[in-house]
Amino acid sequence: MYGSVLERADIVLLQVLLRDSRASASQLSEVTGIAEKDIPEMVARMREAGIIGDMTAKPSLHSLNARSVLVYGRSRLGSMYNLERALERNENVGWMAVASGGTAYFALHLKEDADTEMEVRKAASETMMVQPRYLTRNLFDHGMGRHVYIPDDMRILRALYRDSNKDLGQVAKESGIGIRKVRERFDLMAGRGALDFAVDFFPDHCDNLLTMLRLEVVETRGLEEKVAWLMEVNAPYLMYFNTFAENQHTLMSMAIPESMGGLRAIMRNFEDSGGFGQVEADLLIQSTIRDTWRDRQLRGLVTAGSASPSLRHP
Repeated sequence: MYGSVLERADIVLLQVLLRDSRASASQLSEVTGIAEKDIPEMVARMREAGIIGDMTAKPSLHSLNARSVLVYGRSRLGSMYNLERALERNENVGWMAVASGGTAYFALHLKEDADTEMEVRKAASETMMVQPRYLTRNLFDHGMGRHVYIPDDMRILRALYRDSNKDLGQVAKESGIGIRKVRERFDLMAGRGALDFAVDFFPDHCDNLLTMLRLEVVETRGLEEKVAWLMEVNAPYLMYFNTFAENQHTLMSMAIPESMGGLRAIMRNFEDSGGFGQVEADLLIQSTIRDTWRDRQLRGLVTAGSASPSLRHP
Protein backbone atom coordinates (compact mmCIF):
# COMPACT_ATOMS: atom_id res chain seq x y z
CA MET A 1 0.00 0.00 0.00
CA TYR A 2 1.03 3.57 -0.56
CA GLY A 3 -1.07 5.90 1.55
CA SER A 4 -4.60 4.51 1.27
CA VAL A 5 -4.13 3.06 -2.20
CA LEU A 6 -4.05 -0.71 -2.66
CA GLU A 7 -1.19 -1.64 -4.97
CA ARG A 8 -1.01 -4.62 -7.31
CA ALA A 9 0.29 -7.07 -4.68
CA ASP A 10 -2.35 -5.94 -2.15
CA ILE A 11 -5.12 -6.49 -4.67
CA VAL A 12 -3.77 -9.92 -5.65
CA LEU A 13 -3.85 -10.93 -1.98
CA LEU A 14 -7.29 -9.39 -1.43
CA GLN A 15 -8.71 -11.29 -4.41
CA VAL A 16 -7.66 -14.61 -2.89
CA LEU A 17 -8.89 -13.73 0.61
CA LEU A 18 -12.30 -12.79 -0.79
CA ARG A 19 -12.60 -16.32 -2.19
CA ASP A 20 -10.76 -18.37 0.43
CA SER A 21 -9.98 -16.60 3.69
CA ARG A 22 -9.11 -19.91 5.35
CA ALA A 23 -6.01 -20.36 3.18
CA SER A 24 -2.77 -20.47 5.16
CA ALA A 25 0.09 -18.03 4.59
CA SER A 26 2.01 -20.72 2.71
CA GLN A 27 -1.00 -21.45 0.49
CA LEU A 28 -1.54 -17.74 -0.13
CA SER A 29 2.12 -17.39 -1.05
CA GLU A 30 1.91 -20.28 -3.49
CA VAL A 31 -1.16 -18.83 -5.22
CA THR A 32 -0.13 -15.16 -5.26
CA GLY A 33 3.64 -15.34 -5.61
CA ILE A 34 4.00 -13.06 -2.58
CA ALA A 35 6.69 -14.04 -0.09
CA GLU A 36 5.12 -15.94 2.80
CA LYS A 37 6.86 -13.74 5.37
CA ASP A 38 5.25 -10.59 3.85
CA ILE A 39 1.65 -11.81 3.94
CA PRO A 40 0.84 -11.29 7.66
CA GLU A 41 2.16 -7.72 7.49
CA MET A 42 0.16 -6.95 4.34
CA VAL A 43 -3.02 -8.32 5.93
CA ALA A 44 -2.33 -6.32 9.09
CA ARG A 45 -1.89 -3.08 7.11
CA MET A 46 -5.17 -3.55 5.26
CA ARG A 47 -6.92 -4.39 8.52
CA GLU A 48 -5.42 -1.40 10.34
CA ALA A 49 -6.59 0.90 7.54
CA GLY A 50 -10.13 -0.51 7.87
CA ILE A 51 -10.09 -1.90 4.33
CA ILE A 52 -10.69 -5.45 5.51
CA GLY A 53 -12.30 -6.80 8.66
CA ASP A 54 -13.08 -10.30 9.88
CA MET A 55 -12.28 -13.46 7.98
CA THR A 56 -15.69 -15.09 7.70
CA ALA A 57 -17.28 -18.49 7.10
CA LYS A 58 -20.90 -18.87 5.98
CA PRO A 59 -23.08 -21.48 4.31
CA SER A 60 -22.93 -21.00 0.55
CA LEU A 61 -25.89 -19.34 -1.13
CA HIS A 62 -25.93 -22.11 -3.73
CA SER A 63 -26.30 -24.85 -1.13
CA LEU A 64 -29.04 -22.85 0.59
CA ASN A 65 -30.85 -22.72 -2.76
CA ALA A 66 -30.85 -18.95 -2.30
CA ARG A 67 -30.66 -16.35 -5.07
CA SER A 68 -28.41 -13.33 -5.40
CA VAL A 69 -30.22 -10.53 -7.21
CA LEU A 70 -28.48 -7.33 -8.29
CA VAL A 71 -30.79 -4.31 -8.38
CA TYR A 72 -29.80 -0.93 -9.80
CA GLY A 73 -31.32 2.34 -10.94
CA ARG A 74 -31.59 6.04 -10.19
CA SER A 75 -32.48 6.72 -6.56
CA ARG A 76 -34.00 9.94 -5.27
CA LEU A 77 -32.40 9.45 -1.85
CA GLY A 78 -29.11 10.93 -2.98
CA SER A 79 -26.69 9.64 -0.33
CA MET A 80 -25.38 6.46 1.26
CA TYR A 81 -26.64 7.64 4.66
CA ASN A 82 -30.20 7.88 3.33
CA LEU A 83 -29.87 4.59 1.46
CA GLU A 84 -28.72 2.77 4.60
CA ARG A 85 -31.55 4.24 6.65
CA ALA A 86 -34.12 3.25 4.03
CA LEU A 87 -32.90 -0.36 3.92
CA GLU A 88 -31.99 -0.83 7.59
CA ARG A 89 -34.92 -3.23 8.21
CA ASN A 90 -34.46 -5.18 4.98
CA GLU A 91 -32.61 -8.37 5.95
CA ASN A 92 -32.11 -9.40 2.32
CA VAL A 93 -29.64 -6.62 1.47
CA GLY A 94 -26.06 -7.87 1.57
CA TRP A 95 -24.34 -5.00 -0.26
CA MET A 96 -25.20 -1.49 -1.39
CA ALA A 97 -23.46 1.30 -3.24
CA VAL A 98 -24.04 4.83 -4.46
CA ALA A 99 -22.49 5.61 -7.84
CA SER A 100 -21.79 8.74 -9.81
CA GLY A 101 -24.84 10.20 -11.51
CA GLY A 102 -27.23 9.18 -8.73
CA THR A 103 -27.34 5.48 -9.57
CA ALA A 104 -27.78 3.13 -6.62
CA TYR A 105 -26.88 -0.55 -6.52
CA PHE A 106 -27.80 -3.21 -4.01
CA ALA A 107 -27.57 -6.98 -3.84
CA LEU A 108 -30.50 -8.96 -2.47
CA HIS A 109 -29.83 -12.42 -1.06
CA LEU A 110 -33.21 -14.12 -1.28
CA LYS A 111 -34.34 -17.29 0.45
CA GLU A 112 -35.59 -20.22 -1.57
CA ASP A 113 -39.28 -19.36 -1.12
CA ALA A 114 -38.96 -15.58 -1.64
CA ASP A 115 -40.80 -13.90 -4.52
CA THR A 116 -38.08 -12.11 -6.50
CA GLU A 117 -40.28 -9.47 -8.15
CA MET A 118 -42.04 -8.64 -4.89
CA GLU A 119 -38.74 -8.28 -2.99
CA VAL A 120 -37.27 -6.11 -5.75
CA ARG A 121 -40.35 -3.86 -5.75
CA LYS A 122 -40.20 -3.57 -1.96
CA ALA A 123 -36.51 -2.59 -1.91
CA ALA A 124 -36.94 -0.22 -4.85
CA SER A 125 -39.84 1.48 -3.08
CA GLU A 126 -37.82 1.80 0.13
CA THR A 127 -34.98 3.48 -1.77
CA MET A 128 -37.19 5.62 -4.04
CA MET A 129 -35.56 4.00 -7.05
CA VAL A 130 -36.86 5.11 -10.42
CA GLN A 131 -37.38 2.30 -12.96
CA PRO A 132 -35.31 -0.33 -11.13
CA ARG A 133 -33.61 -3.04 -13.12
CA TYR A 134 -32.68 -6.39 -11.65
CA LEU A 135 -30.66 -9.41 -12.68
CA THR A 136 -30.27 -12.78 -10.93
CA ARG A 137 -26.62 -13.67 -10.63
CA ASN A 138 -25.56 -17.14 -11.74
CA LEU A 139 -24.01 -18.72 -8.65
CA PHE A 140 -20.99 -20.98 -9.00
CA ASP A 141 -21.94 -24.66 -9.02
CA HIS A 142 -19.16 -26.98 -7.88
CA GLY A 143 -20.91 -29.88 -9.58
CA MET A 144 -21.39 -31.76 -6.29
CA GLY A 145 -25.05 -30.95 -5.77
CA ARG A 146 -26.53 -28.94 -2.93
CA HIS A 147 -25.59 -29.72 0.63
CA VAL A 148 -28.26 -30.24 3.29
CA TYR A 149 -26.94 -28.71 6.51
CA ILE A 150 -27.55 -30.71 9.68
CA PRO A 151 -27.51 -29.11 13.17
CA ASP A 152 -23.86 -30.12 13.73
CA ASP A 153 -22.89 -28.36 10.50
CA MET A 154 -24.47 -25.16 11.73
CA ARG A 155 -22.70 -25.35 15.09
CA ILE A 156 -19.41 -25.73 13.24
CA LEU A 157 -20.25 -22.74 11.06
CA ARG A 158 -21.21 -20.66 14.05
CA ALA A 159 -17.79 -21.29 15.61
CA LEU A 160 -16.07 -20.30 12.36
CA TYR A 161 -18.45 -17.45 11.45
CA ARG A 162 -16.23 -14.49 12.37
CA ASP A 163 -12.90 -16.33 12.26
CA SER A 164 -12.60 -18.69 9.33
CA ASN A 165 -8.97 -19.49 10.24
CA LYS A 166 -9.90 -21.00 13.60
CA ASP A 167 -8.29 -24.36 14.35
CA LEU A 168 -10.78 -27.24 14.14
CA GLY A 169 -9.76 -28.35 17.62
CA GLN A 170 -11.00 -25.00 18.95
CA VAL A 171 -14.14 -25.37 16.83
CA ALA A 172 -14.77 -28.73 18.53
CA LYS A 173 -14.46 -27.14 21.98
CA GLU A 174 -16.79 -24.25 21.15
CA SER A 175 -19.39 -26.35 19.37
CA GLY A 176 -19.44 -29.28 21.79
CA ILE A 177 -18.91 -31.71 18.91
CA GLY A 178 -16.16 -34.31 18.93
CA ILE A 179 -13.10 -33.41 16.88
CA ARG A 180 -13.49 -36.46 14.65
CA LYS A 181 -17.06 -35.48 13.76
CA VAL A 182 -16.00 -31.85 13.24
CA ARG A 183 -13.33 -32.87 10.74
CA GLU A 184 -15.71 -35.26 8.98
CA ARG A 185 -18.50 -32.69 8.55
CA PHE A 186 -16.09 -29.86 7.73
CA ASP A 187 -14.41 -31.89 4.98
CA LEU A 188 -17.79 -32.90 3.58
CA MET A 189 -19.03 -29.30 3.44
CA ALA A 190 -15.78 -28.00 1.97
CA GLY A 191 -15.71 -30.75 -0.65
CA ARG A 192 -19.23 -29.91 -1.79
CA GLY A 193 -18.60 -26.17 -2.04
CA ALA A 194 -21.04 -25.62 0.82
CA LEU A 195 -18.78 -23.15 2.68
CA ASP A 196 -18.16 -19.54 1.72
CA PHE A 197 -14.82 -18.42 3.15
CA ALA A 198 -14.41 -14.68 2.61
CA VAL A 199 -13.22 -11.48 4.22
CA ASP A 200 -15.25 -8.39 5.07
CA PHE A 201 -14.17 -5.77 2.51
CA PHE A 202 -14.73 -2.04 3.02
CA PRO A 203 -13.49 -0.24 -0.13
CA ASP A 204 -14.53 3.18 1.20
CA HIS A 205 -11.36 3.05 3.32
CA CYS A 206 -9.07 2.89 0.29
CA ASP A 207 -8.49 5.42 -2.50
CA ASN A 208 -8.73 3.03 -5.43
CA LEU A 209 -11.38 3.83 -8.04
CA LEU A 210 -13.98 1.14 -7.40
CA THR A 211 -15.99 0.98 -10.62
CA MET A 212 -18.97 -1.09 -11.73
CA LEU A 213 -18.82 -2.05 -15.41
CA ARG A 214 -22.03 -2.98 -17.26
CA LEU A 215 -21.30 -4.78 -20.49
CA GLU A 216 -23.50 -5.45 -23.50
CA VAL A 217 -22.51 -8.77 -25.09
CA VAL A 218 -22.70 -8.67 -28.89
CA GLU A 219 -21.86 -12.31 -29.57
CA THR A 220 -22.12 -15.05 -26.95
CA ARG A 221 -19.94 -17.47 -28.94
CA GLY A 222 -16.37 -17.34 -27.70
CA LEU A 223 -17.40 -15.20 -24.75
CA GLU A 224 -15.58 -17.35 -22.18
CA GLU A 225 -12.31 -16.89 -24.08
CA LYS A 226 -12.81 -13.12 -24.27
CA VAL A 227 -13.57 -12.91 -20.55
CA ALA A 228 -10.51 -15.03 -19.73
CA TRP A 229 -8.34 -12.73 -21.87
CA LEU A 230 -9.75 -9.62 -20.19
CA MET A 231 -9.15 -11.07 -16.72
CA GLU A 232 -5.56 -11.86 -17.69
CA VAL A 233 -4.68 -8.59 -19.40
CA ASN A 234 -6.29 -6.49 -16.64
CA ALA A 235 -5.08 -8.65 -13.74
CA PRO A 236 -5.47 -8.15 -10.86
CA TYR A 237 -7.68 -5.09 -11.26
CA LEU A 238 -10.93 -6.87 -12.23
CA MET A 239 -12.60 -8.34 -9.16
CA TYR A 240 -15.02 -10.66 -10.98
CA PHE A 241 -17.40 -11.14 -13.89
CA ASN A 242 -21.07 -11.85 -13.23
CA THR A 243 -23.41 -13.58 -15.66
CA PHE A 244 -27.17 -13.53 -15.22
CA ALA A 245 -30.02 -15.98 -15.61
CA GLU A 246 -32.45 -13.57 -17.28
CA ASN A 247 -30.08 -12.03 -19.80
CA GLN A 248 -27.18 -13.77 -21.54
CA HIS A 249 -26.29 -10.53 -23.30
CA THR A 250 -25.39 -8.64 -20.13
CA LEU A 251 -22.27 -9.05 -18.03
CA MET A 252 -21.10 -7.04 -15.07
CA SER A 253 -17.64 -6.65 -13.67
CA MET A 254 -16.08 -4.63 -10.88
CA ALA A 255 -12.75 -2.88 -11.36
CA ILE A 256 -10.44 -1.60 -8.64
CA PRO A 257 -7.64 0.31 -10.44
CA GLU A 258 -5.09 2.41 -8.59
CA SER A 259 -5.67 5.53 -10.68
CA MET A 260 -7.79 7.15 -13.39
CA GLY A 261 -5.11 6.16 -15.90
CA GLY A 262 -5.54 2.57 -14.81
CA LEU A 263 -9.30 2.79 -15.30
CA ARG A 264 -8.86 4.24 -18.79
CA ALA A 265 -6.53 1.36 -19.68
CA ILE A 266 -9.14 -1.16 -18.52
CA MET A 267 -11.83 0.54 -20.59
CA ARG A 268 -9.59 0.49 -23.68
CA ASN A 269 -8.97 -3.23 -23.21
CA PHE A 270 -12.72 -3.89 -23.12
CA GLU A 271 -13.20 -1.89 -26.31
CA ASP A 272 -10.28 -3.64 -28.02
CA SER A 273 -11.65 -7.09 -27.14
CA GLY A 274 -14.41 -6.69 -29.72
CA GLY A 275 -16.82 -8.67 -27.57
CA PHE A 276 -18.98 -5.84 -26.28
CA GLY A 277 -21.24 -3.36 -28.01
CA GLN A 278 -21.40 -1.01 -25.06
CA VAL A 279 -19.41 -0.63 -21.86
CA GLU A 280 -20.92 1.57 -19.15
CA ALA A 281 -18.79 2.54 -16.17
CA ASP A 282 -20.24 3.74 -12.86
CA LEU A 283 -17.73 5.05 -10.34
CA LEU A 284 -18.85 3.83 -6.91
CA ILE A 285 -18.61 6.82 -4.58
CA GLN A 286 -19.58 4.86 -1.47
CA SER A 287 -20.35 1.21 -0.79
CA THR A 288 -20.80 -1.10 2.16
CA ILE A 289 -21.62 -4.68 3.06
CA ARG A 290 -24.52 -5.62 5.30
CA ASP A 291 -25.53 -8.59 7.43
CA THR A 292 -28.47 -10.53 6.00
CA TRP A 293 -30.80 -13.28 7.23
CA ARG A 294 -27.90 -15.70 6.65
CA ASP A 295 -25.75 -13.85 9.22
CA ARG A 296 -28.65 -13.44 11.62
CA GLN A 297 -29.37 -17.15 11.64
CA LEU A 298 -25.73 -17.92 12.34
CA ARG A 299 -25.60 -15.39 15.18
CA GLY A 300 -28.90 -16.67 16.54
CA LEU A 301 -27.92 -20.32 16.83
CA VAL A 302 -28.37 -21.69 20.30
CA THR A 303 -25.60 -23.18 22.39
CA ALA A 304 -24.21 -26.67 21.94
CA GLY A 305 -26.45 -29.46 23.17
CA SER A 306 -29.70 -27.62 22.35
CA ALA A 307 -31.85 -27.79 19.28
CA SER A 308 -30.48 -25.86 16.31
CA PRO A 309 -32.39 -24.48 13.31
CA SER A 310 -31.62 -25.69 9.81
CA LEU A 311 -30.49 -23.12 7.30
CA ARG A 312 -31.49 -25.33 4.39
CA HIS A 313 -35.17 -24.75 5.13
CA PRO A 314 -35.28 -21.52 7.16
